[in-house]
Amino acid sequence: MRGLGAASLSLAVVALAACAGAPPVTATRSAPPAPPVLLMDRAALADARAGALAGRADLAPAITELRRAADMAMTATPVSVAEKTVVAPSGDPHDYVSLSIYWWPDPAKPDGLPYLQRDGQINPEATDIHRYDGAKIVRMVGSVETLALAGFLTGESMYSEAAALWLRTWFLDERTRMSPSMRFAQIIPGRTEPRGTGIIESRQLMRAVDAALLLEGTPAWAAAEQDALRAWFAQLVDWLLGSAQGQMEGRATNNHGTWYDAQVADFALFAGRADAAKDTLAQVGAKRAMKQIADDGHQPLELVRTRSFHYSAFNLLAFCVLGDLGDRVGVDVWHASPRVRNGIDFLTPYRDGTKAWPHPELKDVDYPAELAPILARAARAYPDAGYDRMLA
Repeated sequence: MRGLGAASLSLAVVALAACAGAPPVTATRSAPPAPPVLLMDRAALADARAGALAGRADLAPAITELRRAADMAMTATPVSVAEKTVVAPSGDPHDYVSLSIYWWPDPAKPDGLPYLQRDGQINPEATDIHRYDGAKIVRMVGSVETLALAGFLTGESMYSEAAALWLRTWFLDERTRMSPSMRFAQIIPGRTEPRGTGIIESRQLMRAVDAALLLEGTPAWAAAEQDALRAWFAQLVDWLLGSAQGQMEGRATNNHGTWYDAQVADFALFAGRADAAKDTLAQVGAKRAMKQIADDGHQPLELVRTRSFHYSAFNLLAFCVLGDLGDRVGVDVWHASPRVRNGIDFLTPYRDGTKAWPHPELKDVDYPAELAPILARAARAYPDAGYDRMLA
């Protein structure tokens, strides 16, 4: 899923797309229960697993590709925030540290400090996995997601065991675990003022939550480990809601604020804090949609960016994630404001490239790929809109 990482749920989409339109599997064994995931489609996952275990031919290519990716992930060593050359200002190697991706050395200064912003242009320093944690968190969630999904769909314990090892390394092992905060995410060399913007990087951890939920109840992942992971995320929720940086991000009026809400809701639900999740979800319509999306569906604060289509879609994906999370707990985010649907309809005319996008866009845009995860979720929420036909 774009917006949640470079690889994100692409393998899941491939695996589950093969199920579309196929009849439910009839097998001698009873179908496994749907996994309690928060982001993925529970029913589709259960049907895909039943089909894979029954040897359904139309699933074979997707399962083969998933196995290939999982086998590759099994050859890699789990990564840890404790293994990097740039240490947090706190001196604690367990603190997550990343470089703000659009900030570059000042060429007019001998030491390059303070860094200057070039919106939309990624500084390759930020993706150095040996120096910072930004690329590392993407690798971690991509690996654990692929492995957990492979274990769930194939029933092969070696994949689940490998996924569990990645989770233990990142979250639980005392030597390698990450501290539950993002206070040093997206630092800017030469600047010391506190910023909340780096919190957007922890949206990746929503994928780790779903991976842990795919492992739940398996021999690979003990109940005590799941409890410890829930406690870790409870601490992260406390930090998001209670810290100055978390509150700064919560006040953001663009995609940062929307993704902040998505994280709070997702992590709170996983941590057993349903009240905090429901409170966040209940405010999305008035607090986010009505203030960020105009009546005609355009998003003023995203259109001024150098990658205006990308960020418009990125923000809408966060609204869609919030809509799905709301469905888990009986809070109707989808219809709390008509502007979420208006925002989707504002972008869909550009999906096939026949109509030119009239706003700034620094890079080439894969319009169908940007819109696919939005349309897939919105098709379930607005069955009369024809979004499913746009995916065909």
